[in-house]
Amino acid sequence: MKNCIIKGKISNVYCIALVKNIRYNEVEKWGEIMEKSAVRMIAQVVALKKIEVLLLKKYYEGNSPRFYLRDLNSGDLKEIKISGKYIEEQFVHYYFDDIEIDFCHVYQIVDAYGLTEILQYTKLVCDHEFLKQNYYDGDDLGCHYRPGYTTFKVWAPTALQMKVSITKNNNTYTYEMQRVDNGVFYAKVSGDFDNCQYVYLVRHHEGFYPALDPYAYSSSSNSLSSIIIDLDKVKIDLNRDKLPTLVNKTDAIIYEVSVRDYTMYENSLSAYKGKFKGICEEGLKTKHGNSAGLDYLVELGITHLQLMPIFDFATVDENNPELLYNWGYDPAQYNVPEGSYCSDPNDGYSRVVECKEMISKLHSKGIRVVMDVVYNHMYDVNASAFERLVPGYYFRKNHDGTLSNGSWCGDDLNSQEHMVRKYILDMSKRWQQFYGVDGFRFDLMGIIDITTINQVYEMCSSYDKSFLIYGEGWNMPTNLPDEKKAMQDNHAKMLNISFFNDEFREVIKGGSGDFVLVNKGFITGNLYETEHAKNIISGLNRYSKPDQSVNYVECHDNATVFDKLYISNVEEGLSGILNRQKNLTIMTLLAQGIPFIHAGQEFYRTKGGIYNSYNTLDNINCINWDFRDIYKDDIDDIKKIIQLRKNNKCFRYATREEIEKNVLVENIDYKMVKYTLKQDSGEYKEFIIYINPSSFTFDYQEKEYSCIYGNINDSQIGPKTIVVLAK
Repeated sequence: MKNCIIKGKISNVYCIALVKNIRYNEVEKWGEIMEKSAVRMIAQVVALKKIEVLLLKKYYEGNSPRFYLRDLNSGDLKEIKISGKYIEEQFVHYYFDDIEIDFCHVYQIVDAYGLTEILQYTKLVCDHEFLKQNYYDGDDLGCHYRPGYTTFKVWAPTALQMKVSITKNNNTYTYEMQRVDNGVFYAKVSGDFDNCQYVYLVRHHEGFYPALDPYAYSSSSNSLSSIIIDLDKVKIDLNRDKLPTLVNKTDAIIYEVSVRDYTMYENSLSAYKGKFKGICEEGLKTKHGNSAGLDYLVELGITHLQLMPIFDFATVDENNPELLYNWGYDPAQYNVPEGSYCSDPNDGYSRVVECKEMISKLHSKGIRVVMDVVYNHMYDVNASAFERLVPGYYFRKNHDGTLSNGSWCGDDLNSQEHMVRKYILDMSKRWQQFYGVDGFRFDLMGIIDITTINQVYEMCSSYDKSFLIYGEGWNMPTNLPDEKKAMQDNHAKMLNISFFNDEFREVIKGGSGDFVLVNKGFITGNLYETEHAKNIISGLNRYSKPDQSVNYVECHDNATVFDKLYISNVEEGLSGILNRQKNLTIMTLLAQGIPFIHAGQEFYRTKGGIYNSYNTLDNINCINWDFRDIYKDDIDDIKKIIQLRKNNKCFRYATREEIEKNVLVENIDYKMVKYTLKQDSGEYKEFIIYINPSSFTFDYQEKEYSCIYGNINDSQIGPKTIVVLAK
């Protein structure tokens, strides 16, 4: 049985020889493997200078008085002395101490009856001393092209052999790689291999199996092979000098969008639907001549565009992207841009160049880019380069040897392992410095350890002090002690990291989960949340610093606000629902902290009541630009509020001290909130904002203030409204 290709992806179907490479964790599993494959012996290095041999009890009752070690490189054969023996139900375990192993060589274990078995190194991933000795801190992993040659370096300390296989002009050439320092295999191959495909061939036992290069810059379609590119050909001005100064993190206004969703619908009129090029296409108009696409983002006034995953993900056929849909939280390769978003997924340069050009164009318009990263799991453990190169190392295990599943995807990345952390840091550096991204949004950040997240921030902020890092700080059930998780309950250990404030979401909007959508929040009419809302708006309710709070009421997860309000506030009719949603967006923009808006939220985006649309069709997920025309006036109001925030620092205070000195939030009769702000510069020195979600009317007292948003009728603040006063 050979490795199969299913729907363009390498499957996790393995032959018996590959099964033998699985780490020994459970005796029962090994019993099944041995019965099925008739394997009678397993031999493995379990620690430096220590070997374990397992003999099946059905084979000579598992007894062998002698064992030999054969060096297949030199042909030498020598007896090794048994230092310990352990008998259990199906196997006899033999142990050998003080055995000198040259990891550049391949060995056999020979028993007294002439049975032989390859000595495997894979279990050394459990030996801390071995891993310590084989940590590689170089910055040259991957392939490095020159016109006359290409070099390859890959970290695979437990592999017996490595080769690199290169395809050029439909001919495939295979080259032996040499083990060098710190678990690294190296090859220098003469010739010009620009834009050629390659894979590593890794041997842990009898045969060689393909693995992608986890440090490659590009790939062929559907992750079938890595591609060699000349980095001198992809030098693009990233226009960082066009970006306005970002003094504080609270100066940010984040807008979340999917590359595919933004231009895929037919009414976007984009020539590059669902592509990187579509995001940076200028001059797009709606049917009624209003701005769309990039021009719309500029007019809206946002500072940061958060792109849902743009790295290579698994479940969209890159050659036929219209057939399947996925948000992209199913990583196949962290190291290359997604092929379905580029013009030609089989051209090594297309995805790299077009991704960089998109970011460059956004920068030229003054918009920073946040990349949504998913360094918590992979789509397919067995097909991943990580597992193929170093089995059992990259993914977190439970105490019984099973994969930790805190991500609910079957495999959690083992971020606290040094080479895993190095990889996250290396890729973060690449996306920041090579591609030009200005921030990271960490998906399920609570899977990752605190040290790793802090180190990513330290590295990125040393290059760009305005760099943003925020993420989902949920306490995920991964096999990592709570005190080490990068979750929001540990915010005091990550003072430079921000978190999605789910308390803000639930208190202001109401229930977000599928079974609690009927529950209302403060803005949507639950007056029992008035006191809670007062504390939320101030930005002092939860975190060590106000800039640790990312305030939001809608993101790609769960129902859109409109779809939620259609359940919780249906009795108010369409106009009432729209009014509630508009007030939610305004409150998100004016509260202390960092505001976050989901694309289309400002013009009442709906997904037709589908609350988890990660793999639904385009007509569910795509931005309907007709809404841009229908709700133009409401969008204009949101633009005004965005500009109000940007022009007045009192909405953007970065420290608790500033807020405590200049901000007062009051509970008015458990029906309304009065939000007072002061500042020492700007057109206005004081603001009073009345947030009245109730059905009651309140007298207006501040006659000396001008009303700059909302309506004051007969000196009264009407029901279900927000009024902004200034002087």
